[in-house]
Amino acid sequence: MATKRKLQRKRARVTAPKTPQARLLKAMNEVWLAGLGAAMKAQRGAPQLYEDLIAEGAKVHVATRAKAEKALRGILGEVQSSVNARIGEVSGKANEAFEGLEKIFQTRVHRALAQLGVPTAEDVETLSKKVEALTGSIEKLGRARAHPRAPARAVTPPPHVS
Repeated sequence: MATKRKLQRKRARVTAPKTPQARLLKAMNEVWLAGLGAAMKAQRGAPQLYEDLIAEGAKVHVATRAKAEKALRGILGEVQSSVNARIGEVSGKANEAFEGLEKIFQTRVHRALAQLGVPTAEDVETLSKKVEALTGSIEKLGRARAHPRAPARAVTPPPHVS
């Protein structure tokens, strides 16, 4: 009698589970305890009943195991897809933050280089084009001097009339 009261008090102290998983675990625990109690009573009272209960329990175990595994796979699948979705969100935010930091860094470096007077890539490209043009002009002049054309005629000044 005292044992029953202790169990009742213990059950009263335990709050009802809030999540479906917690309720399922509680129900499974109660079924397990009921099975143990039934097995002990049957073993004491009637050995044949005990054997029958074991056989029936094995049948129920086989039948329910597949359903339990399917439910567990479903729950795990939901958890995994939820985690993957959250990882995708966090990854996207991290990429956006990184791109923002990269733009800020590039802006500051560009500003610092401009303050130091370091030419930009556009400046270097413009200068390269000018150097190429000058090099071409110098080569033309060099070729012109190496291969003179017909001698230039001397231009005589008109007579000076006084």
